[in-house]
Order: sequence, then structure tokens, then C-alpha cells
Amino acid sequence: MNAKVFENYSAFLYGYSTLPIVSTVHFDSFPLKRFKTLRMKLNPKIPPIFAAIALGSGAQAASVIGVINFSSGPGGGVILQDSGGNATTNLAAATGVKEWVSTEVDTTSGAFISVPDGQSVSLSQPWVFDPSTPTNIFWTIPGFGDFTLSLTSTTVEFRNSSFLFISATGTLTGTNFDATPATWLFSTQGGSSDGKFSWSSETNAIPETSSSLLLGAALLGVCFRRSRKLT
Repeated sequence: MNAKVFENYSAFLYGYSTLPIVSTVHFDSFPLKRFKTLRMKLNPKIPPIFAAIALGSGAQAASVIGVINFSSGPGGGVILQDSGGNATTNLAAATGVKEWVSTEVDTTSGAFISVPDGQSVSLSQPWVFDPSTPTNIFWTIPGFGDFTLSLTSTTVEFRNSSFLFISATGTLTGTNFDATPATWLFSTQGGSSDGKFSWSSETNAIPETSSSLLLGAALLGVCFRRSRKLT
């Protein structure tokens, strides 16, 4: 599928609006993926209390819920590396980040709201994203909740000579929070300045609700069977 303007990829990918990783990207062809949203329609005969249990059971009070964005600060950027570990200015040949220069918090929401904009961030380097390389402590923000992201897998979604987009999955931890599944989205584009590329990223905390939703589904099933017997 061809596209001339690509805006707010994260909103397209996850179905809700956040600040765009890349405000506008121009390129000739981009393999957009189609995603379907699964919606559960509750039977109107089921008493509301059971519906509330099923939906409410997915909430985890101690999970990290929110979004935090990073970018390169003034004079900062990323120095990319090729498969041999050498610095490169060719996005198409990049397989990792050799060095992060002046990384700071851009915007926050939810659990990250206490982290001030402009706060410095420590990221693991070098970071090899191709091939996918698990990273125990990928980024961390000392203080302000001591949030830390560990990566388990990385995928190069798109890469050419002018644009690089990467998605990754991992686990977020923080003071007084449970370990929470999360995604990391990273992009850089255009030419480099002094061997450094400007970039931006977004970390989305995604609380895991599968086990609690199973419990809710079971309760709904019991209620549905009972309602059929009464009719």
C-alpha cells in the first residue's frame, strides 16, 4: 500500500491517540499493516453487575499505565552502527545504536506524570536491534519513580536510506508498581549532522489483563446459563 504522508504511527498501531513519534514523514512506499480491533459485545440479558465484574477485573491498580516520550536534547542525537560495530550515517545499513548523545524526556502521561520534561535518561549502549537482542536494563530514569525498561525482543518495521522505524517489547518496572508489559517505539529520519541523527521514541505501558479477563468471562458464562434457565 502506497502512502505519501505517514502521521502518528503509534495511534494507528494501538488504536488511541498519543503524541506522534514522527510528525510527518514523506516517502514513496510504506508497507502499512492492517490491524483489527476486537470488541466484546455483552448480552443485554446479563445483569449489569456481572458485566462490571468482567470489565473491571482487567484493572490492576499497581500496574504502570501511561506513556513517556524521549528525544535528543539540544546538540544531541544518536550515532548509529553497522553490523561490524562501526559508526555509520547510512540508515539502510544501521543495525544498532552505538551511542546516545544528550537524551531527555519529551512528554509524559499517566504514571509517568511526575517525571519532568527535560529530565535526562540513561540508555544502554551499544544497543543492537538487528538481530533482535534482549537487553536487561535498556533505559532507566533515576528518581521520579525509578522507572526502568527491559527489552525482550525487537523488530525493524521499516528501514531505508532516509527513514528507520523500530518496535520492541519488554517490561517496565518502577517504585510501588508491578512489572508491566510495555512497547518501545523508535524512529529516526533524514540526514545526519556530525554523524548524529535526531530521533524520538515512545514507551507505552500495557497492563496484562488476560488472566483476569478469563475470570470475568467465566462469571459471564455462569450468569448466561442461569438466565437461559429462567426464561
